[in-house]
Amino acid sequence: MSLCVNDRLHGFTVTRVREVPSLHGNFVEMTHDKTGASLCWVDNGESNKLFCVGFKTLPEDDTGVFHILEHSVLCGSEKYPVREPFVELLKSSMNTFLNAMTFPDKTIYPVSSRNDQDFLNLTEVYLDAVFAPRIFSNPNIFYQEGWHYELTDGEAQPTFKGVVFNEMKGAMSDVDEVVMYGALPLLFPDNCYGFNSGGDPRAIPNLTYEQFCNSYRKYYHPSNSRIFLDGNVPLDRVLPLIDGYLSRYERAEAIHPIEPQKPVAAEATNYYEIGAEESPEGKAQFTMGKIIASWDEPVKVRAMMVLSEVLAGSNEAPLKRAILSAGLAQDVTVMTMDEIMQAVFAIQVKNTDADKTDEIRRVIKETVMELVEKGIPRADLEAVINQMEFRVREPQEPQGLIRCITSLGSWLYGGDPLMPLVHEETFAALRKMLDDGGYEQLLKEALLSDEGLCVLHTLPSTTYGEELRAKEAQRLNDAKESWTEQDKQDILALNASLAQWQQTPDTPEQLATLPVLDLKEVSPEPHVTSTRVETVDGVTVLRHDVPCDGIVHLSMYFSLTDFTLPQLSRISLLTRLLGVLPTANYDAAALQQAIRTHLGRLKFDVEASGEQGQTETCQPKLAVRCSVLTDKLDKAIELIHEILTSTCFDDEDRIREIVLQVNEEARRNAMAGGHALGMKIAISHFDAASAASEAISGWSQLQFLREFAANPAEMMADFTGLMKQVMNGAVGKARMTLSLAGDDADAARLIACVPQGTPAPAVMTAKADLPRRLALRVPSQVGYACMGDNLIAMGETPAGSIQVAANILSFDYLWNRIRVQGGAYGAGMRTLGDGVVCYTFRDPTPGRSLGVYETLAEALKTSVDAVESVDKYIISTVAETEPLQSPRQEAMQADLAYFRGTTPADVAKRRQEILATTKESLLAWSDMLTRLPAEGGIAVIANEEALKNVEDVTVFDL
Repeated sequence: MSLCVNDRLHGFTVTRVREVPSLHGNFVEMTHDKTGASLCWVDNGESNKLFCVGFKTLPEDDTGVFHILEHSVLCGSEKYPVREPFVELLKSSMNTFLNAMTFPDKTIYPVSSRNDQDFLNLTEVYLDAVFAPRIFSNPNIFYQEGWHYELTDGEAQPTFKGVVFNEMKGAMSDVDEVVMYGALPLLFPDNCYGFNSGGDPRAIPNLTYEQFCNSYRKYYHPSNSRIFLDGNVPLDRVLPLIDGYLSRYERAEAIHPIEPQKPVAAEATNYYEIGAEESPEGKAQFTMGKIIASWDEPVKVRAMMVLSEVLAGSNEAPLKRAILSAGLAQDVTVMTMDEIMQAVFAIQVKNTDADKTDEIRRVIKETVMELVEKGIPRADLEAVINQMEFRVREPQEPQGLIRCITSLGSWLYGGDPLMPLVHEETFAALRKMLDDGGYEQLLKEALLSDEGLCVLHTLPSTTYGEELRAKEAQRLNDAKESWTEQDKQDILALNASLAQWQQTPDTPEQLATLPVLDLKEVSPEPHVTSTRVETVDGVTVLRHDVPCDGIVHLSMYFSLTDFTLPQLSRISLLTRLLGVLPTANYDAAALQQAIRTHLGRLKFDVEASGEQGQTETCQPKLAVRCSVLTDKLDKAIELIHEILTSTCFDDEDRIREIVLQVNEEARRNAMAGGHALGMKIAISHFDAASAASEAISGWSQLQFLREFAANPAEMMADFTGLMKQVMNGAVGKARMTLSLAGDDADAARLIACVPQGTPAPAVMTAKADLPRRLALRVPSQVGYACMGDNLIAMGETPAGSIQVAANILSFDYLWNRIRVQGGAYGAGMRTLGDGVVCYTFRDPTPGRSLGVYETLAEALKTSVDAVESVDKYIISTVAETEPLQSPRQEAMQADLAYFRGTTPADVAKRRQEILATTKESLLAWSDMLTRLPAEGGIAVIANEEALKNVEDVTVFDL
C-alpha cells in the first residue's frame, strides 16, 4: 500500500513516510486522530507480521506493579471472558511470537504470525486485553498473579503465594540480578530507574489491590501508548481494529515525562546467598558505574559499547588482563546499559574479596590512565567496531520485535522512532572518532573522574538466605497475630474464592468467544530447507539454500565417537579455549583482535545427536561455526586453519583462569535456568545421545569443572594431553562434515584448511552413570522439577500425536496445576527427539510438582473429553514445528536433521501425523504417561528446605 503524508485511514493520519533501504521498505508514522496515540509501521513486505502495543510505565516503588499488571491483563477481558486468553491463544494459534514484557520504563504486548487471519485474531485479543481487562471485576486475577496470603484454616501458618512473587524470588537468587538491582538505586535515586520494575519479593506484598487498579488507570491509556506494526500487515483490516479500541477514550494530556537523573556519587553494601557449607572467600562482587549518556546521544552510547568490549571483551583485553594478572578477581565485565533513557557504564569485578577493593580501583585507574595517555590501539577499536557492525546488520529473529524494542529507545522519550533503526551515520561517526581522540576522551570521562561515580559492594553470606526466609516467616507471623477473627474468615474466603475460580473450567460459551483458525488454514506441506549433499575431497558437504545477503555461514563437524563420556565432559571445555589461547603465529590478544576484525561470529561447540529411532548409539561432534562476509572468507579460512592446527596448550595460568570462569558461569546458569540442566539429567539414562549430551553440558560436566577448578595443578597435564589428542587426531578431513549456507563458497578451500586427521567409528555407544532419581542442592529461593524418558526405550513408537498430547498437558493441566495453583513461574511438557520430558521453572514446591506428574494420564483424558475437537491443539503444535529462524539458525537446524537421518519425507510424514491426530490417538498415550513417573528419570534442583519434600533421590551439592 502506497501512503503519503496527510493520508487519513480508519481514524489515523499519516504524519511521515520515509524510504529506508536497510529496512527493505518504508517507515511510516501515523497519529490517531482522537487520542493522539502514535503508530509506526515498517512496511517491508515480510510474511511474518507483528503487532505490538506498549505503554510508558514508571515504577514508584519496588512492588513490581507493572510486572503484575503485565501478567494480569492477559487473564481475561471484556470480549473474551475466559480465565486466560493468553494460554488459549498458545493452545490454538499459529503465532510466531506471543508474550508480554516489562522493562524499567515500559510494558509491551507483542504478537506475530505469518497467517493473516491469525494475526488479526491475535491483535484483537491483545487489544481487548490491554484496553478492557477484567481486573476490576475479578480481584482473583491480582491475587493469583501478584500475591495473596495462602491460608488453609484459621489456625494454620500463612504463606505468601503468587506467580510474580515466585518468579522474582527466582530472579533475585541470581547474584547478577542482586548486583543490578543493588546498583540502580545508587545511580538513580530520584526517578523510576531506581526501583525494581520486576518487583522485589520483600516489597511485592506491600502492593494493594486498589493501588494495582489505580496504576492501570493512570498508565494504560491510548494517549500514553505506542503501537508498532511490522511486515506485510493487512492495513485496511488492522487499523479499524485498533481504532475501535482507541476511540473509546478521549485524548489525555499527561504523557508521564521521566525526569533525567542528575548524576550523584554514592556507595553501598548488600549481600547475596551462598550455600551453608560454602566458603565466602573469593566470592565478593565489586561494581562501579555512572550515568554516561542520554538516549539522544546514539554515537556516544555506541562508542561506550565499543569501549566496554575493548576494555574487557576477552581475558586479554587490557583492563581484564590487568585485574586477572594481579590475582585480584576471577572475572571482569564491563557493560553499557542502553535500554533506558540514560545509559549507564559499569564495571563488575566478579569473585574477589572485600579487602581487595582499593587495589582493584588502583589497577583500574592506572590501566585507564595508560590507555588515555598512550592512546587505545587503533586496531583494537577497529576490530570491535567491525564485529559490532556485522552483528547489527545480520538478521536475527524475531526481527520485527527487535525493531520494535530498538525503536522505543528513542520513541518513548519523544525522539525519532526511526533513529535507532538506521546505523550508517552512527558507524561512520564511530570510525571518525578513531582519528580525533574521541575514545580516549570518553574513557577519561567514564573512569578517571569520580563525579557521579557509584560503588556497590555485594558480599557473599552463608546466612543471608536463611535470614530472608526468617524475616518473611516473622512478617507472616506478625500479620497473623494482628488479624481479628473476621480478618481470618475474610482471608479464608479469599482463598476459597480464588481456588474455586482457578479450578472452574471455562464454559463452552466463554471459550467460543475466542477466535480460532480453521484447521483448513494450516498448510499440509511443511517448510523444509533445501539441502544438497555433495562429496568433495572425500568430505561430505551440506549446502543449504537459505537467503544470506552477502554472508557465508559455515560449520565444520568433527566426529568424537572414539572418546568416552568422561572425556567428552573434558573436551567440552576445549570449546572455551579455542580462539582464546595463543597459536603458533598469534599471541592471545592478537588472535582476538584478528577474529573481531575479520569475522562476524566464530564459535566452537561439542554436541551429540543420534539417528531417529536409535537409542544404543550416537555421534558426538566438535563443531566449528563461523559467520563471515563473503569478501572476508579467505581470512576466515586462514584463522580457522591457524586455530585448528596451531593452538598452544602450554600456558597453564591462562587455562586455569578460564576454568575458574567457566565453572562459575556454569554454576550460575544451573541456578538461574535449572530446568535446562534438569531436563538433560532426567532423560540421560535412556538413550546414547542424551547420555552424551548430559556428559557434555550436564551435571557430569559440572562435577568435572568443579574438580578441575579446585585441583588445576594435579589435573592439568592429563587435560592438556587430551586436548592435544583431539586437535592432532580428531580435527581432520578423515572425520569431517562441512555445512555451508550463503554464497557459493569454495568447499575445497575450506576442507584444505584442516589436516587429514585419523578416521573414527561411525557411532559410539554410551550409557549415563548417574542416579536415576537425582537432586542438586542449591542456594536459591525457588527450584525446578524435571522428569523424562525415551519413548523407544519405553517400547513406544514416536508419532506426531505425542507432540499434540504434550501441548495439551502443558497448557491445560501443568499450567493450571503448577503455575496457576502452585505459584511456579512456568511448567510444561516437551518432546525432545524421541524423548519426552516434563519440567517446572522457578517453582516454590518442586516436590509437589513431582506429585502432579503422577496423574498425567488422567489429566490428558479429562482435557480430551472436555472438548468436541482437538483441532486447536493441532494448530498450535504445527506452529511450534516452524518457528522464526534466522538464516544461520535454519542452516543449523538442517544440519541436525541430516545427522539424525531425518529426510523431507520424514518431516512431511510427521506433519501428516500431527494433522491426523484424533482423540483416540491421543488417549493411546495413556499407558506411557501412567508408566512415566515410575520408569523415567527424575532431576530436582532446589534448596535444602524444598528437598525435604522430595522422596527417594540421591542428593548432591551444586
